[in-house]
Formats: sequence, structure tokens, C-alpha cells
Amino acid sequence: MNEKEFAIIKEISQNFSIDQREISHNTGLSLGLTNLIIKRLIKKGFIKVKQLNGRKINYILTSKGFKEKVKKSYNYTIKTIKLFKEIKIKIQELILNFQKQGIKKFIIIGNNELTDLTEFAFETFPDVKNFKYYFIRDVHLINKLKKEEKVVIFYTETKDSINKLKQENQSNIVYLLDFLSESRIFL
Repeated sequence: MNEKEFAIIKEISQNFSIDQREISHNTGLSLGLTNLIIKRLIKKGFIKVKQLNGRKINYILTSKGFKEKVKKSYNYTIKTIKLFKEIKIKIQELILNFQKQGIKKFIIIGNNELTDLTEFAFETFPDVKNFKYYFIRDVHLINKLKKEEKVVIFYTETKDSINKLKQENQSNIVYLLDFLSESRIFL
């Protein structure tokens, strides 16, 4: 089952009285492609159609379709957990590299999911007692940072607001999205 088929099965499983226009709108697929995929899913035995009247139909997820949805969801969850672990490990390796350079103070700037993953990486770091880390969740507070030479800033927000931080601060600044992309984690 491909991603588009999965998206349609997901929509049908959440609302069996949904029509093709709603499915098309919710999935971002064209109406023609939605119709084609629904026909394919019916042929594969993942969904059934129940005619209510001349104009209204219900789509019903079959047990085969439900099993496929669960399998796909499970695989997606496992893949996501692996990705989270890889991100945590890469961030911890980065912390360790800075520690080896004598840096024992870190500031994490941001308020998003990557910030939360970074916090998890710090909290679960094996040698957490040998350094300090702080979070600045409000990006607008970055101008209150003092210039310090022995601090590393982990930045998790969008790249456009990092330039001001680079100009005002002489510290080591790591833009985590670039770092993780260069580490090829998202491939």
C-alpha cells in the first residue's frame, strides 16, 4: 500500500460517511486521483461500498483494509521511534565533542518538537552532571543573552532569525536542522 492509498484508508476509517470530495480535500489529492485510488482499494478488497440511496454511499473499511492500516501505522511508528533515537544520539555526540573541547555550558533556543528532542538528549546524557544547560523557549529573548566564550548555543528555530543571533553573540552556534541534515539522518 502506498502513501496515497494509506491517506484515503485513514480518512475512510475516521468517517465512513465521507464522500470523495471530502476525501480529496482532506488528503490534498485531486478528485480524479481520489476516485481512481478508491476503485483500486475496492479491487484490492481494502474497502467496500454500501449504497444508501441513489446519491449517497458509505465506504466501509474491510478487515483486510483495517489490518493493512494497522500494519502501516505500526511500521510508521517504528520508523519514527528509530529516527528519534538517531537524532538523540547525534545530539549527544555533538554535546560530547564540545565537552572534549572544554565547553560545559549549553543554551538551547527554540520552542518546537526539535527543542523537545534536544531537551530529551540532554536529560538522558550519561554525563549530565558535568555540564549545565538552559532553555530559552521565547526566541525574542535571545537579545538578552550575554556574550560568553565558553558556551554553545543549540538553535532549533527557523534559520531566518539565527542571523541576528550570530551577529550579536560570539559563542559557538549550532543550527540543529543543518547539523542533522548534514548527518544524513533524514534520508
